[in-house]
Order: sequence, then structure tokens, then C-alpha cells
Amino acid sequence: MTLLHPVNISLSFAASVLRLGAGSAPDRVLTDEPLVLYEFEGCPYCRIAREAVSETGVTVLMRPCPKGGERFRPKLKEIGGKAQFPYLIDPNTDVRMYESADIARYLRDTYGDRKRPLVHWLGPVGQILSQFAVLMRLMGGTFRSKSIAPAKALELYGSERSPATRIVKEKLCEMEIEYLWQPAPLAGGGIPQLIDPNTNETYTGALKIRRYLKATYGA
Repeated sequence: MTLLHPVNISLSFAASVLRLGAGSAPDRVLTDEPLVLYEFEGCPYCRIAREAVSETGVTVLMRPCPKGGERFRPKLKEIGGKAQFPYLIDPNTDVRMYESADIARYLRDTYGDRKRPLVHWLGPVGQILSQFAVLMRLMGGTFRSKSIAPAKALELYGSERSPATRIVKEKLCEMEIEYLWQPAPLAGGGIPQLIDPNTNETYTGALKIRRYLKATYGA
């Protein structure tokens, strides 16, 4: 999605408002191995799962599967039997599951000690708000763009609730770049931070990160 940065941030903020503030980040929850989530940013059901990840604070290896994706969509068909999103793998408990509501419930029961976000209590209304949030983002994070796959997964710090983090995650999704997502932000004020172990580069702020991704991994 090509938009002026202030407009992009404003639309992302509006999407956060539609989700009633869901997706804040608590203290980090340590696991023996990171969980794995197959999803894409433009999916309203995947948003529910991501909000649960962010609310619990677990580290998740994100495998973006935008429409037209060639890296992880075929892999999900192999391991899960169908290209349905989101799909969670927890190697710590040998749990694998589809369905956003089931994933959110599992994460809360296994790793969370906080109340369910208000919007997750609303059932079908909450799902409709998630669909409106996708539209508010002009379908950002929905379709694949050509890119070079990094040898090692990148690392992203920032909550699902953060408008700035969201536009970074959309770009990572569109480029099918695998990354370790730690919802608890390193920087204050919801500012995302990206660490690239392939180049030993670190960038803070959505605009700098998106420019770096395009310059380094854009095709």
C-alpha cells in the first residue's frame, strides 16, 4: 500500500480504534520454543489471533501467507491439509489448530493471565469490526509483492495495538518475510523496532523500517 506516511499512520490508528484497544502487550512470556503462526495481515480472523498473541506476550515465529504467496501457503497445505488461516503450532505442547477463536482461547488458557479484550466478547459484532478494520487499512497486508527471502528470520518488537507496528507487519506480510514477533515493545510509545540478524542492522520507527525492508529485500 503506497500512502503518505502520516495518512498511513492515521488509517492504522483508526483500525486500532475499531478494535477497541485490543492487542496491548504485557510483560514478555518465556517459552522453550517460539510458537508458529501462519496468517496474513489482511485477514479479519487472523487479527483476532494476533491480538491474543499480543495480549499474552508470547514470542511467535510469524510465517506470512498473503494471497498469491509462494513461501508459506504451500507449506501450510502440507502440514495442515488446507490453506485456512490462521493456523497455530505450539511446539511446547504439541498443539496444532485452526480457527481464530480457538487459538485465542488456547493462548489465554495456556499463557495468559489477563481478561479477554472487550472486542473478543462481542462475537459476530467483533468479527464485523475486524472486517471493517481491514477495509480501513485498504487491504494492506493482503496481497504478495515480490521480495528476496532472508536467510534468517528477522525480529520485530511492537504490539498489535500499535498503529506504527501494524504498518510494518503489513509490509513484512506482503513481502512474505518470516520474522520472530515479540509483542512487548523495546521502545516506548508503541514504536516498533526491527532487528535483522542477516545484516546486523537495527531500525526503530515504522517509516525507517519499511524503507529498509524495501531497499534490502525488495525485488
